[in-house]
Amino acid sequence: MNPHAPAIVVGGGVAGIAAALHLADAGFRVVLVERRPFLGGRAFSFTDKNSGLAFDNGQHALLGCYHETIGLITRIGAANRLYRQRGIEVELREAGGRAFLAAGGAPAPFHLGRALLSFTLLTPRERLGAARGALAFVRRARRATDAVARETVEEALAAAGQSPRIREVLWYPLALAALNDDPRIAAASLFAAVIERAFFGRASDAAIVLPAVPLSELFAEPARLALARAGVELVTGLAATDVVLGPDGSVSGLRFSDGSMRDASAAVLALTPAQLAGLQIGAVAAPEALGGLPDVLLETAPIVSVHVPLPSRVALPAVTGLLGTTTQWVFNADRIRRDRQGEGGLLSCVISGARELDGVADGEVACRVEAELHALLPEVPGISAGRMHIIRERHATMAPTVAANAARPPVETLLPGLFLAGDWVQTGLPATLESAALSGRLAAEACRSQGRVRADTRAA
Repeated sequence: MNPHAPAIVVGGGVAGIAAALHLADAGFRVVLVERRPFLGGRAFSFTDKNSGLAFDNGQHALLGCYHETIGLITRIGAANRLYRQRGIEVELREAGGRAFLAAGGAPAPFHLGRALLSFTLLTPRERLGAARGALAFVRRARRATDAVARETVEEALAAAGQSPRIREVLWYPLALAALNDDPRIAAASLFAAVIERAFFGRASDAAIVLPAVPLSELFAEPARLALARAGVELVTGLAATDVVLGPDGSVSGLRFSDGSMRDASAAVLALTPAQLAGLQIGAVAAPEALGGLPDVLLETAPIVSVHVPLPSRVALPAVTGLLGTTTQWVFNADRIRRDRQGEGGLLSCVISGARELDGVADGEVACRVEAELHALLPEVPGISAGRMHIIRERHATMAPTVAANAARPPVETLLPGLFLAGDWVQTGLPATLESAALSGRLAAEACRSQGRVRADTRAA
């Protein structure tokens, strides 16, 4: 190991940005390498050539309890580019009914009870059962027994006394949003972690927080400037191919796609499992060098996003959930985005865990969404399948199955000086922006605790 060499972070998504900044803020010399020409990973936006509209690569939503992510956004100077609610404020609609789930101002956990008081899609008895069930669900997950660890969201909610109606109207929509997969296969422990943080911490932890600008303006550009201010050397358009090990088996450098090599005192691989599987570490493939990369970690859950331009602005709530439909959530950019003043309306629809749409043509997806929006949002004029823009993120997140959650590796590997980061490593959270940001911090802290880099390397 050359202690005067920099720590190299590979991957410029949220996890890589977080790792680089945490190391730099501690006084270390850092190089961040990203294969694409921009930062942000899957959190980016683009301008549609036909309409000229700025579309996100899928709607990203945060909760107030996402302290790591909000802290990172604040660190890069973009906190003023967020839309924040006082608490959870969503409208849920189904054929024949609608209700608001809204809470703000009451201390936790009473804000959950306050939200349920006016949630008329459930009977008063069901609302009381939902409040009791939330507490029972979290308490059950805290036991952390082997049996509980193997439960799916559906199994754990049923064990907590939640009826099919309560699950389908309240918990399943929230679980799909938080975990991006079917509650029948998703790990209950991951959903319990979100519920506990959102509803049993501070009252503001349940607040919905959304990007108020296109995603690239929230992450990519502010992060680039923040990295430069922190003294991080940023290299884009270059992919890592090999992690070079020294005679003692520890990290000594990295080799890149252009044939170049750089010495490194440590390496943080902020990559997806599929990207990691394509690397060489020493003389062997990365999965073998890391002691195995189980196939379940390569299983992913897709998200389909449908952007719906409208001829005029609409007065829908910021967030509307649809029940009993393929379309799950509708975000009203007119209430959320600051860059849309004076333009026509724009809705962004989200379909999480969208395996059923694999192989379904975009035109058919658009027609299905159009029919569902007409049925449940009748006050919105001008909805047209022909104007919709469909984005498929086929590998949006790791599949949050019980098996995959058990197989997630820690940030610290068996090889000295080599660390992992990304929403898929073991953070105790689902594969969200929050998990990515947390993993970046944990990787930086593990790197520091190993003594792999020295705070005086800036002078080297």
